[in-house]
Amino acid sequence: MTPKEKYLQFIQSVKPQAVFLDDKEPSSPDYQDDHSWAALPGRSGSHLMSPDEIPSNEYKDYDVFYIHPTGYFQPHWNAPLEPESAAFERTESHLATQASAFSASCNVYAPYYRQATYFSFFDREENGRLALDLAYSDISKAFNFYIQEQNQGRPFFIAGHSQGALHGQRLIHEHISQQPIKKQFIAAYLAGYILPVKHFDSLYPDLIASNNPEDYHSIISWCTGVEGFRRSRAHSAFWSADGWCQEPMEQPLVCQNPLSWSQDSAWVSDETNISIRLKSSNLFLADYHATAHSHAKLSIESMANLGFEAKQSEHSMIEVKGSLIDKVKSFTVDGDLHNFDVSLFWGSIRDNVKRRAHAFKK
Repeated sequence: MTPKEKYLQFIQSVKPQAVFLDDKEPSSPDYQDDHSWAALPGRSGSHLMSPDEIPSNEYKDYDVFYIHPTGYFQPHWNAPLEPESAAFERTESHLATQASAFSASCNVYAPYYRQATYFSFFDREENGRLALDLAYSDISKAFNFYIQEQNQGRPFFIAGHSQGALHGQRLIHEHISQQPIKKQFIAAYLAGYILPVKHFDSLYPDLIASNNPEDYHSIISWCTGVEGFRRSRAHSAFWSADGWCQEPMEQPLVCQNPLSWSQDSAWVSDETNISIRLKSSNLFLADYHATAHSHAKLSIESMANLGFEAKQSEHSMIEVKGSLIDKVKSFTVDGDLHNFDVSLFWGSIRDNVKRRAHAFKK
């Protein structure tokens, strides 16, 4: 069986058997309870991991509201908030490899939420969208609590990957664009989910698609694949100002190169960038059928002595090539580097967050 055939088989194995309205809805989180947050400032955790300098745990001048990607691979439409579940452990891995890029400059606020199951993105009926709506309702509630009770007027970023990026897109439309809080909004890093150019102005009439390393009131987006990777037949659920729709993944998309933070199409390398990988005391991350928290010890380390180049392709993807890509592409399906969207560019993101925050403060 080919890797693609195994992947398609896996997708079917996590398909919920009940329709959304008949599936048991997990209990709603209470964001006044610290246990409903995967990361908070002043609290130790995976979001403070680093391959070199450990970030200070003291309060900083900037915040990031981070929305983790999908880590729930069970045949129910939304994940229950169970601390002993594998989904909770996967969230820890996402904090380590993604949110950690922000922790040098930002206080990290990362809510747990009743994330939609992985199959939601392959469902062609209403169930998947209803599951995503439920997941988003938690994100919306968490953000309101963060702004009202925690932010205290600090400038902030939004960050998310995959499902987290999709919810981040909607959050910015409903809570930030054309709202008083926009004056505190620096930028959004929303990787691993399409953002069609044709929808940008209706979603964010007073924001811009970033085109340089210091733009603020801006949105940054990218998806990554090996050189020549295509998604010509793929479609994705997308939340627009008019509601849900299906959009082709190959069309003009908001896309910036995370090594240059521009929208040009030249190959770029950055010797200062640090790509990272997650280290674990067991292989739980490779087992998408796992249901229980393994309590593995996590750390991150740099991918030393391996480099790569990146450019924006004509299909609004970030293509990458080089010795590092040769090493990791065997872990992909047909060269889709979705799982590496953030970790490949970890150091560049960390540096840019600092630079963009300072530019905003001037």
